[in-house]
Amino acid sequence: MIRTVISFIVLFASLGLISRAVFHGPAGQTTLNRPSISPSVASSHSPSSASRTHPSTGRAFLDPSTGIDVIWTVAFDEPPVEDDSSPTDAPVSDDEVSETADKVDAEEPEASEVDAPEKLVEALELSSDMLERRERIRDTLAYYFVRPENVAVRSPWGIMHAIIAYGVDTPLIAGGEEVNAIGWLCWNRPCRGQRLFRTSKGRIVTPIGPGYQGHVGQFLAMMAQSKVKLDYPMQVNGVDFTIADLVKHEQATCRRNSELTFKLIGLVHYLDSDAEWKSNTGAKWDIPRLIKEELAQPVSGAACGGTHRMMGFSYAVHKRKQRNESFTGQWLRAQKYVDSYIEYTFKLQNRDGSLSTDWFRGRGHRGDSDRKIQTTGHLLEWLVFSLPEEDLTDPRVTRAVDFLNTTLWDNRQRTLEVGPKGHALRALALYDERVFHGSPGQRKEYLADRASQLQR
Repeated sequence: MIRTVISFIVLFASLGLISRAVFHGPAGQTTLNRPSISPSVASSHSPSSASRTHPSTGRAFLDPSTGIDVIWTVAFDEPPVEDDSSPTDAPVSDDEVSETADKVDAEEPEASEVDAPEKLVEALELSSDMLERRERIRDTLAYYFVRPENVAVRSPWGIMHAIIAYGVDTPLIAGGEEVNAIGWLCWNRPCRGQRLFRTSKGRIVTPIGPGYQGHVGQFLAMMAQSKVKLDYPMQVNGVDFTIADLVKHEQATCRRNSELTFKLIGLVHYLDSDAEWKSNTGAKWDIPRLIKEELAQPVSGAACGGTHRMMGFSYAVHKRKQRNESFTGQWLRAQKYVDSYIEYTFKLQNRDGSLSTDWFRGRGHRGDSDRKIQTTGHLLEWLVFSLPEEDLTDPRVTRAVDFLNTTLWDNRQRTLEVGPKGHALRALALYDERVFHGSPGQRKEYLADRASQLQR
């Protein structure tokens, strides 16, 4: 049996920064105050009957004698190189990754057009600068797209962060063959010897810990951001589920005074705005309560500098606008909070176009590219999702886009950490989608073809 995981742990001891370069924002301010939260403002599902299909080709495989889906095994043939260095990812698992892994017939997901982010509907007459920017962005997206992650190397957490970039189009290598990453995870296939889901009393369970979800609700949030449909099938330990069952699990496990960031993203996406439910402790919940609980917690110090918490607020605001619903109460508080943080973030922008390497704490301009990919990637991803369409060509935005794209391109020969890389690529993919009409669910052939042209 081939051991497929070799873990290298490099410990960096920081002796402290002697000084920090201060860069003035557009307003030329030297003292910045983070936005504060304003006071409260007045004012059953059936499993899909779709046939199971190959994650990559979409072909169904049935045992002719029983009509039951066939699961077959394949051998890993790519040498393992572990570089999942995020603290929320797994160290070497106690269990060896088998030389063979079950492969599953899961249908390739389709992105929901209804839930697509707002785009520039009218065709833009692009300037030469914007045309060049579009081509550079698409070159970068294509380069990384055709270099997919391998299940022999990555944990479920690592694969989730590959999905965040390309959504339903995300390829994955399993046993030397390309499969769909979302299909692989939803059918609970092994990733570096770990499986993302479990069952308990016939219900789906989502473990939290190294290699699994780093936060409660994280996988559902990624499915929401990938616009996977509610009836998309899942299978765990031979039991059929759908995304709707995962929604019910996240509803049931809501807890006060806890991180609800990723639950907010997932539940505001899949539920109606006026949905009400009870957790498995009997507590009453609704979307406004999720928002209120999140607003009561700090941004700085939260996951990835607070960018995920801000994405939760932005996602709630986005869905409210998309549904043409009024902004009152907690919805209005979230909207005002997002708007104030957007302006604050731009005031921290560095002269080279990068965003603060100190997240929302203040100005920061740490020199190494890895840190800038991590911080500018996360911050720009949130900004591009949150900004109104008319602001996406603002020079402050295009400078950040150019910086991130150039940095990813210049470092393309290096092995980047999967988490920061995924969020940075998603920032570019969102920009391509909203400004240049890139279409999730239709990127696969286009990006593969573009990548082949880059190699000529």
